[in-house]
Amino acid sequence: MHGTDSQYDGGESLARPSESDELPSAASTVCALPNQPDPVAFKQAMDLIRRRRKYFFATVIAYMPVMWVANKISPTFRSMAITFSVWVVVLFITALYSALARCPRCGHYFHMNGMSLLYLRRCLHCQNHINAS
Repeated sequence: MHGTDSQYDGGESLARPSESDELPSAASTVCALPNQPDPVAFKQAMDLIRRRRKYFFATVIAYMPVMWVANKISPTFRSMAITFSVWVVVLFITALYSALARCPRCGHYFHMNGMSLLYLRRCLHCQNHINAS
């Protein structure tokens, strides 16, 4: 093909493995995940992920009450802008803090897949649920 002198064997080299090739047993066909810690370490890691999620969502929910209190204390644009800026910094820190939590089952970031940050209830890589123990 295309002027090469290589021999074509008709796909014979890609045929089924010979009988002498060792086939994996049924127990080893299940994909073993790389980081399988003991149950205590797994529970601690999942508790850490849940706690970091709580910090993030508490920061999001606290926005309206914080802005309302800031408006009641000092209803100027400057105080509202300062309060908003502080809230955004805290939101960024808690989002980063929760985004960098690693899944104890697969070892990847629990809420990140590439550049996308998704706060779903399952790991974006191994589908480990947030309430798994």
